[in-house]
Amino acid sequence: MKKGLHIQPPPKDSDPVFRVVYVIDVGARDIVEAAWTAHQMMTASDSLPPVLEVIDNRGNKVRIDLSQSRRKGPFPCQSKPKPNRRLNLRSS
Repeated sequence: MKKGLHIQPPPKDSDPVFRVVYVIDVGARDIVEAAWTAHQMMTASDSLPPVLEVIDNRGNKVRIDLSQSRRKGPFPCQSKPKPNRRLNLRSS
């Protein structure tokens, strides 16, 4: 079995569904502080566009560098966002 983080593709729903993975290294005293620090960094008004890994429901993975993207956000979205889906994260 391979070591590391394994992320499963999203479920095969009728709508297009993508799993977007944002990897960030954070210095913190514990895991909760790391989570809050990462959240603050991601949502700060002066944060830089990230590099993201996007996985479709067939398992195809693409790396997208939003700082190099021709399309600029924010993008219009549904009036009510879909509920968060839990990532199947596991390390071996």
